[in-house]
Amino acid sequence: MSAMVLHHAALPHRGGAVRVARLLAQAQGQAGVDARVSFEVAENDPEASATQAGAIALLGPTPPQNLGPMLAALPQDTLLHLHTSTDWPALLCGLPQGLGRRLRLTLHDATPLTGGCAYPLDCPHFPVCQDPCPRLFANARARQAEVALLLETLAPVLVSPSRWLAGLARQTLPGLRARIIPNGIAWPQPDQLPARARARTALGIMPGQRVALFAAHGGTRAAYKSGPGWADCWRALRAQLPHAVAFAVGGDEASSQDGLTLWPYVDRAKLALLMRAADVLVYPALADNHPLVLMEAAAMELPVVSYSVGGVPEIVIHGETGLLAAAGDGQAFRQAALKLLADPVLCRRLGQAARAHAAGRFSAARMAADYAALSQ
Repeated sequence: MSAMVLHHAALPHRGGAVRVARLLAQAQGQAGVDARVSFEVAENDPEASATQAGAIALLGPTPPQNLGPMLAALPQDTLLHLHTSTDWPALLCGLPQGLGRRLRLTLHDATPLTGGCAYPLDCPHFPVCQDPCPRLFANARARQAEVALLLETLAPVLVSPSRWLAGLARQTLPGLRARIIPNGIAWPQPDQLPARARARTALGIMPGQRVALFAAHGGTRAAYKSGPGWADCWRALRAQLPHAVAFAVGGDEASSQDGLTLWPYVDRAKLALLMRAADVLVYPALADNHPLVLMEAAAMELPVVSYSVGGVPEIVIHGETGLLAAAGDGQAFRQAALKLLADPVLCRRLGQAARAHAAGRFSAARMAADYAALSQ
């Protein structure tokens, strides 16, 4: 591996891409590599401590067009690992050609493959964007073509966490091969799991009460996770289970109504407590790549109900580690959630199977080792 690795992301928010960048930087730092993280916008970030153990956050800010000059000032053999950007054309235009294998790009969503949208969903134009864009991205066709040409010219080592997104990449970037490296999390050992009874007591949950958990970055504003519809989904579930309660986390608001408690961002320890107290993670994603929250649920023995979209089926095995509904089938989704909420024995069985299945597959140590192998 190079003497230095620079991970670059758009914003120091609490998103999956940033967490992956920091987990990799931390692992590289522990291996003796000078690993750093740069962001396009400087911001106070409650997870900055994740850059300890050798990973140094360059709080910049480093706008996209300034990344090239920053790279030129670093050691010549620096490996540049791109994660996200607010302006892919500006960022890629400023990079020197000839980086070869010293340039990596991990696809955390589809924005480097489209005219601007994170996921094409059922867009009738994909894989070739058209103007006018049905989602109102300006000059979508020109942007998509420009980024594709820049990527084919720079020829980065392209990585996708899911087979699904790698398939989209093959459609839009046929000249590049996307290697598949699943995401991973800092995997807790059994003695690190919060005691379930203690977690429920700490959250004021009554014995025997059934608990659903909604979680996504952006909370009820997370459009790709059906955030605006969480309350309606919960009302339909509670109509069948009047004594059940639910928590929804990840947004900016705090409130409680009809048994649904909205909490803003919670740290990893609080999320682990919620996951241990809950009976099912209700995750109505319309599109997703390789979501860390599903791995975190598995680590906490929490079964998941989700739609079978994107890379979700690469994490959740229907009927074995959770339940999946066909994309867009809201009735089947709610029935699956009700099935788990009403059956504690099934919840425990699927939750334990989810942890057993995910333990070796979705750890940060495995992920870091796979990325290290790219340099060999």
